[in-house]
Amino acid sequence: MPVVHVVNRGLKYKVARGATILKAAQNSEADWHWLCGGQALCGTCAVLVVEGALAQPSALEQYFIEGWGYHPAFRLACQAKVLGDVSVIACSDVGHDQQAALGLLTEAQSRKRHGRAAR
Repeated sequence: MPVVHVVNRGLKYKVARGATILKAAQNSEADWHWLCGGQALCGTCAVLVVEGALAQPSALEQYFIEGWGYHPAFRLACQAKVLGDVSVIACSDVGHDQQAALGLLTEAQSRKRHGRAAR
């Protein structure tokens, strides 16, 4: 069973292959912000992918990510289907500030390159 690691929270959730990141959080009774009922309309569940195996974005998810002008590593937790272990950053924890989230992504990737555990 794949594991979703939320790097900036230090939490890990098991999830069935093909389920979304949001579903993994909900099944673990984790506090996760989302407002649109998982319809890819609000962006409150946005994550940045540090590394891992997710299905390609659906046309709807891609439309919203591009329309919002997000970095390509951004995904919507309500839409991103887990195919294997994945590490993400929950953007709600930085007030959905794209630059702050990208700073956390750079830090997490640097830690990985230097063999240090992500916090």
